[in-house]
Amino acid sequence: MKEIIKLNKRFILLSSIVVILTSITALITPLIIQTRNENNLSTKTFFYIFIAVAVSFLLQIIAQVYRENYAAKFNTNYLFSLVQKMVNMTYDSYVQLEPTYLISRINSAVDSLYLFFITSFPAVIKAFIMLVCSLILAWFISWKISLVMFFLIPLNYFGFKLINKELAIRMDRMQRSSAVATKDLVVTLSNIDSVKANMDTKVLNNLLSCKVEAMYSNLANTNKFAGTTSATIGFLNQAVQNFVYLWTSILIVKGEFQISNLIILSIVFPLFFNALSEINKINIDFRSLLTSNNFLKEKLIANIEKDGERIINKIKSIEFNNPSFDLNGNQYSFNIKATIVPGNVLYLSGPSGSGKSSLLKLLLKFRDSAGIKVNGYAINDIQNNSLRNKIAYLAQETTILSTSIEENIAYGKKLTNNQKAFLKSTKILDPILKNKEWSTVLVENGSNLSGGEKQRIAVARLLLMEADLYIMDEITSSIDQLSATAIFEAILAYNKNKIIIFTSHDKLNKKYANRVISIEREDENG
Repeated sequence: MKEIIKLNKRFILLSSIVVILTSITALITPLIIQTRNENNLSTKTFFYIFIAVAVSFLLQIIAQVYRENYAAKFNTNYLFSLVQKMVNMTYDSYVQLEPTYLISRINSAVDSLYLFFITSFPAVIKAFIMLVCSLILAWFISWKISLVMFFLIPLNYFGFKLINKELAIRMDRMQRSSAVATKDLVVTLSNIDSVKANMDTKVLNNLLSCKVEAMYSNLANTNKFAGTTSATIGFLNQAVQNFVYLWTSILIVKGEFQISNLIILSIVFPLFFNALSEINKINIDFRSLLTSNNFLKEKLIANIEKDGERIINKIKSIEFNNPSFDLNGNQYSFNIKATIVPGNVLYLSGPSGSGKSSLLKLLLKFRDSAGIKVNGYAINDIQNNSLRNKIAYLAQETTILSTSIEENIAYGKKLTNNQKAFLKSTKILDPILKNKEWSTVLVENGSNLSGGEKQRIAVARLLLMEADLYIMDEITSSIDQLSATAIFEAILAYNKNKIIIFTSHDKLNKKYANRVISIEREDENG
């Protein structure tokens, strides 16, 4: 929080100045009336009041436009900073917490900080000014009225503080249930073929109704608690306000008060009670912010992966010396001793569950490990980005973005003419470009592509990468033999003198390798 305030101190300063000016102009009307008695009120006085109200309105519009323009940039930067923390989480915590759930909680964190930082922070200043000035104006009318108003401040503050303590617990429960329900909705409905073929209303209700009901029940319970408790304090405030109005009216009838006092109170009271309600809103926003910050600390920041310090410029060799890793208190090891150098095309063979994918993940530093060296250095000592930037990794599942073919290949950027010419020369995209253009937009998850076409796009990305190590994990498991042959031939043809490691259940693909390591089983101790 301190770092965010420091980075945005200019915005905070400007917002504070605008809020102060807005508060002052809002108080000009009662101040003018206070300084003049009933006989001195004239058309000129009302003209001054109109100008003050107009200036106040103009300043509020300017402040609103400025804040929202700034917020767009602020929210974008903050979201990406949290997404980067999510990316830097340990592999297993990333898997355990689930990406969709994490994204949902991150969105809540961004919204919470936005509400507090963009709205509540200036509101604190405004509420303080309004409370102090309202008490002073009321004091000039009657010290008794001012004293009653003063006692309402701690009543509201501590009352809402107790309420918000319980509200924070309920909001955390609500955010978690909302994130879980949203995650399940996205996961269930994202597979279009399965949804259309197998899921009618009854099936969807069976799958989702419990978690959706839990989400809305938690929301309803939170709103009921917040609404009823806030209404109780609001009732006390309204009762005091009505009592003071009644008391003032009686004193005017008795000739002890001027009518102008009632006019001033009718302006001051809304300002005062609005300031009290702002304090409540600030408390709620702050509790929501604390809930989100606790999640960020306990789930994101606490699970940031370890990083090495050594930087490498090129992957020249990989040494396996009985590599091992720990997972959930259990130790897994591989009975492998080998050195892999550029020019080696290594085929990892072994039955399902033998640990081939786990071994490949160790080369990417997805988990801490022992028994693996890169260029003679323990892999744990190497900087994560320094290592991963030199590795091209092709997994079983291909990420397809809802954008054009060329932006899918270039991850959001346009391909250069040279890049397009190179990819055409490899012929890897021929089946796709036969019926589509570079600008053809692909739908979510590539539903308008076949499995082989998705992998061809993934291979096109890989061919454009400058890497020393190419890792391919079961990339041909769900595609036809023609596509598999084209993929292997393209990768091998354009990446000679590189290290290539691949796994495949199709033993026919073994012919592309010049080295083979067999993993019969994965030992488990613990």
